[in-house]
Amino acid sequence: MARQTGIIGIQGTVGGLVFSKNGNISQKPQGDKAAFASAPSRARTRENAAEFGLAVKYSKLLRDSLRAAIASAGDSQVAARLTKVMREVIGLDDTNDRGQRVFDSSNSAPLLGFDFNANSGIGQTMYFPYEVTGAGADVTMSIPALNPGSDIATPQGATHFEIVFAASALDMEMKTFTNAVVAAPLGILPVNSLPLVNQSMVATFAAAPAAAELVVGVVGINFYQQINGKYYALNNNSTNPLAIEYVA
Repeated sequence: MARQTGIIGIQGTVGGLVFSKNGNISQKPQGDKAAFASAPSRARTRENAAEFGLAVKYSKLLRDSLRAAIASAGDSQVAARLTKVMREVIGLDDTNDRGQRVFDSSNSAPLLGFDFNANSGIGQTMYFPYEVTGAGADVTMSIPALNPGSDIATPQGATHFEIVFAASALDMEMKTFTNAVVAAPLGILPVNSLPLVNQSMVATFAAAPAAAELVVGVVGINFYQQINGKYYALNNNSTNPLAIEYVA
């Protein structure tokens, strides 16, 4: 049954007016933007807001630069988690004043080891040795030995795996990036394939990144199930790890 809640049957905010359940009507409080922008008591809030906003932009830039790799591994909270790390990097800037600190590639160590998939860490999936190094326009992943049967924690249902390797160079000031090209990936291999020895993948930029640019290399694994000759991603990618294994 419909019921009249007051003289005017409205509750909530309409056109800047607040209609209460008891029938009272009041003006919606307006935010004091001028006070936020100038009040000394809000200085810390302004500084934190400025640096958090910058961390959000840095996080999005990095995720955009590695979108293809992250699409197969990122969890639902990856944006927030990466923003938190970017905020930590900004906090290491010892040149600019608080509220004006920026990303400096020399402070990028907190990014190393960042897992894009919190549900499947790379340390709990990949047990074979590897090294990622950079020189000039190349970022190289070297794998001395890999026995798929014992060196990879293969999830149930997976028949094949693929080593993921990608690199990007980011200009954090201009908010631009360049992707490297891996000319000879290892490809999709059976989980019971023979051991691999002295394998390497090279990600090459069109030109050597500038000294001020952040160079990031990521490593991971994609798992698949082969059915009728086609490869299907396993469990909506929830078992695919991906981590930042190189920063410079």
